[in-house]
Amino acid sequence: MSNQIPSAIAHLSRLVDRLRPEDPEDVAAAARALQAEAARLRAQPEAAQALREALRAVLTQAHQIAFYAETGVPSALGFWLELSRRINQQILPPVIDPGQLRDLMMLIFHAPQDYLWVCALSDEAWIELIAATGPVEPLAQVNSRDISSLLNAIRALSYRLAGVALDRELLQAEPALEELESPFLAQNVMLIQLLERIREGGSMFDATEVRDIDVLLDQCDKAIDRIRRRARDNGISIRLSYLLSRMQQLIARQRQLLDLIAAESCLTHAIPLFKTLLLAEQTHRRVRPFVAENVRLVARNMTDSASRHGEHYIAADRAEWWAMARGAAGGGVIIAVMALLKIQLALLHLPPLTEALAFSLNYALGFVLIHVLGFTVATKQPAMTAASIAAVVEESGPKDLAKLCALVQSVTRSQFIAVLGNVALALPIACLIAVLWPMIFGAPLAPPAKIASLLTDIHPTHSAALLFAAVAGVGLFLSGLVAGYFDNRVRYRNLAPRIAQAPALRWLGAARTARLGDYLDIHIGAIIGNLFFGFYLGMAGAVSVLTGLPIDIRHVAFSSANLGTAVTTLGFEATRAILPWAISGVIAIALVNLFVSFSLALYVAMKSRRLGAQQMLQLGGSVLRHFVRHPFSFVAPPPKAVQIPDA
Repeated sequence: MSNQIPSAIAHLSRLVDRLRPEDPEDVAAAARALQAEAARLRAQPEAAQALREALRAVLTQAHQIAFYAETGVPSALGFWLELSRRINQQILPPVIDPGQLRDLMMLIFHAPQDYLWVCALSDEAWIELIAATGPVEPLAQVNSRDISSLLNAIRALSYRLAGVALDRELLQAEPALEELESPFLAQNVMLIQLLERIREGGSMFDATEVRDIDVLLDQCDKAIDRIRRRARDNGISIRLSYLLSRMQQLIARQRQLLDLIAAESCLTHAIPLFKTLLLAEQTHRRVRPFVAENVRLVARNMTDSASRHGEHYIAADRAEWWAMARGAAGGGVIIAVMALLKIQLALLHLPPLTEALAFSLNYALGFVLIHVLGFTVATKQPAMTAASIAAVVEESGPKDLAKLCALVQSVTRSQFIAVLGNVALALPIACLIAVLWPMIFGAPLAPPAKIASLLTDIHPTHSAALLFAAVAGVGLFLSGLVAGYFDNRVRYRNLAPRIAQAPALRWLGAARTARLGDYLDIHIGAIIGNLFFGFYLGMAGAVSVLTGLPIDIRHVAFSSANLGTAVTTLGFEATRAILPWAISGVIAIALVNLFVSFSLALYVAMKSRRLGAQQMLQLGGSVLRHFVRHPFSFVAPPPKAVQIPDA
């Protein structure tokens, strides 16, 4: 390390100490300190020259390539290895190397939250401070040896971008990159030619050459966008999501460095780059933001799949509305039978874990049967339709607010008829079973105490029914994510053609295996989501027994079936006092089920698409105004076909 470096670091560190506000978020104080420092430098030429020499000593360090090419760019390690590296560095930070520019910056900006006030200050304020040290000539006029680190960083970024573009998983997602000339490789060829010319003593980049490279980088961006758009139908893996994110960061950093070198006024590009690098360097060891960003990518994949299926849960015309009512009615019949089976299983007094498994299989197989028969469980809809709404909001602008309002209206009326269909059949079928059971078996369906508990369990104030309804709503939301995850996975892994060509299934015949593959490709996500939800509902009681926590579930369709069973078995006179409360409890359970699952699904879908609350508030206001004027349009069948925006 040069002897000038320690004194330069000390000089710059004292400068930053003078600029740093007591509160890192106090931007006004930092701005005043920056203006005062700029005025001092203009009044004291010796101080300005000393600062200029300190900056030159630091910025001409030999080891700068990693700082420009790697800081803030996702590593090539992949998600799990990068996560492990960050955790290890949180526990035991790496040794500071004063010969590396990235470590010198951390010695200068030694407070861990310096990036807050540095990035919040305007570019113009920083330019004013640097300009106070003297004129800054364009980098295109500087000797190439003085900026060799920048040029080598651009070279490294170009090679890495071309290398990622040769990854087999990426080529499978975009075969055109292998069949046609890849822009990722073309940018590397053009850039290396220019860098070799500069190395041999030729002229620096000019604006035209930078534009030519930028055209190729634009083509790279378009290729990435094509892969992401196709992922909605073809699926995407966590690794491919990580690769695409890395490629976008490599492109962005390459653009920043090229613009910096070719610009007539390099400070206008150097300051944003400086802020980006400082922010990345001071936050690169953090685990939570890294995990959150990758979870957002995974959530985007799952909610994209959910939004694709959510379109099937929205009735666009009267015929679809009635079809949804019939499907929900069929689901209500099966739910009434499932409620009966649960009562009988509870009367066996099995060990807690065995009982939980029996309940889980009852729920899971029943939900799968409902799906296979083409029926509907109403509370499964919000997790799907919320993703559809978020997808449409992302693609729409303020001018499409009326169409978005129509979409929400269609979703609401579809949800209403689905719930009504479930309850309208689950309750009377449960009553019919309660009447026929003693006639067939010569004994009551269950002891009176057990039947009475069915009513007290859904009392909205004398029990924890609403809390347990929220627990069930969380399960509904999670089952939607599970369904979306497996839908995405089977599409990405080409399940249908692989099943059609599986040697082990040849005995079924080509036509049957093809139909099996197509069926699973469409329905496997919903089947696994229903299995998950069934086991979630069934295991809730076991978790309560094992942990002592007050955990249980209340589901509107099962609660309505239990209501019918209790009233029929005990008689109207015995239940007259509690009946109004029980009915209000069923309604409240329905609202909590739907609200919790829809809210969580909408939140995740919005966060995965980086949507803020402003778009949803505008949409909510428009929907509220329409509801006040036409409340029945949110529950009645549509008078004519409604155009649903394409998600």
